[in-house]
Amino acid sequence: MRSLSLPLVAALGFMGGPLFISPAASQSPARQPALEAAQAIQLFAEAGFPLVEGRPVNRCGRPSNPRIAFVDLNGDGAAEAHIADVDPACYGKPGAYFAILGQAQDGSWKRLIAEDGIVGFEPSRTQGWSDLSLEARDSACPGPRRFTGSDYGAPTACAAWASTAGEAVAVAIAGATEAPAPPLTGTRIEQLAQLLRNIAPAAHERSWVRAMAAFPGASWGARESHRPNWYGSDQSLSGVIRLDGVTYDIGISGTAEVVNEINIGGPGNDNLEWSEIAAAIPATGASSRNIGCHSPTGFGYVRLTFEGQSAVMHKFMNYGTAVPSTDHYNFMLIDPMDGKTEAEVAADRTYC
Repeated sequence: MRSLSLPLVAALGFMGGPLFISPAASQSPARQPALEAAQAIQLFAEAGFPLVEGRPVNRCGRPSNPRIAFVDLNGDGAAEAHIADVDPACYGKPGAYFAILGQAQDGSWKRLIAEDGIVGFEPSRTQGWSDLSLEARDSACPGPRRFTGSDYGAPTACAAWASTAGEAVAVAIAGATEAPAPPLTGTRIEQLAQLLRNIAPAAHERSWVRAMAAFPGASWGARESHRPNWYGSDQSLSGVIRLDGVTYDIGISGTAEVVNEINIGGPGNDNLEWSEIAAAIPATGASSRNIGCHSPTGFGYVRLTFEGQSAVMHKFMNYGTAVPSTDHYNFMLIDPMDGKTEAEVAADRTYC
C-alpha cells in the first residue's frame, strides 16, 4: 500500500477544506509523519471522526472538517496529533472539541485525551509531557490536564465525564449499520413512524452512538452526569427534533457503557392516534405488534422490529387539568414491561 501524506489525503477528497492548524506557541512542532491511507483514516476515527460515505462525521453524525497539527509533547522527536473541530450544535461549551493522539510503534494512533473545549498547552511538564489546560471561558470542565503515564486522564468528575463522552459517542460509526439514519420525510405521522423504526435496532444494541444516530437532524444539549437513578443510569442527554415542523422533546439516559432508556415526548395538547402511526410503520420496512390491549388513547406496549432487531416501546399519555396532554413513546431497555412478562401483559384485558 502506498504512503500518503495527510495533505494528499485531503487533495483526494478525504476532507472538505483546510486541514491544518498552527501549533500554539508553547507547543513544539513536529515533522508530519508519512501515513498509509488506512493509518490516516484510523487516526481520524480514533479522534472521533469516522468516515461515512467517504467524509468524516462528528459524534452527532454531522459532516465535519476537523483541523490537525502535529506537535511533540514529550520531546522524543515523534509527532503527536492535535485535532480540533467546531460545531456549536454538537459540542458543549464553547461549541468546540479537541483530541490529542499519540502514535504507537505499529503505526496505529491512540487517543490520549478528547474533550469539549479549547485546549491550552503549558510550558510546565509532568513525567516529561507538556501539561494541558482548559480555561473556564473555553470549557464547561475547566482545569489542568496532566500526563498520567499512559494518557492525560481526568482529574475531576466533570472532566471524567468529558473523557467518557468522547469514548462513548465518538466510536466508529463508519459501518453501514451505524451510519446516521437518513432524513425523515413525509407527514408528521410518517416521520414519527420512521423515527420509531430507527429506534428499534438502536434500543436493541444499546450504544450511545446508535441511539443518537437514530434521530437525524436532532439538536442536542450537553450530556450531563448525575446520581444513579432506579435503573442505574448516571448520564443523560436531552435534545429536540422537528417532525414536519412540530417540535418533539427527546432524551437518552444510561451509563458510560450502555443506554438504558430512550424517550420521545410530543407537544402539549397535540395528541396523535396510535392506530394512524401503526398503520404508517410497515411502509418504513419495520413492523409493530401491540402487546395486549390498548386504551382509547393508545396507552400500552408495542414490540417494534426492524431488520431482525426488536425492542419494546411503552406508549402512554400524560394528561390532566394542571398539565397539557402529551404523547410519550418510551423505550425502557431494562425491565420494559415493569416486572411483567410479555405473556402476562398480553393476558391483561384491563384496557380492552
